[in-house]
Amino acid sequence: MRKKIRVNITVDKENLEKAKTKLRLFGGKLSTLFDAYLEDFVGSISKESISNQKEILERIEFLENKIRTIEKKLEKLE
Repeated sequence: MRKKIRVNITVDKENLEKAKTKLRLFGGKLSTLFDAYLEDFVGSISKESISNQKEILERIEFLENKIRTIEKKLEKLE
């Protein structure tokens, strides 16, 4: 089973030329740079979604507690 696939992408020509120039300094290839950016992007999405889920769950819990408190106060007023 192959771990890598070939993809066709469209990029800005000027940015591509700048990237190639900088890559020659390090002896790297554009595909290596793109793969590194892609890996970083996917990793950051995963981290953000986990942190966002925690924040959302905390917010839901806070709001549920607030609703319970309001309901108790309403019961006492009746």
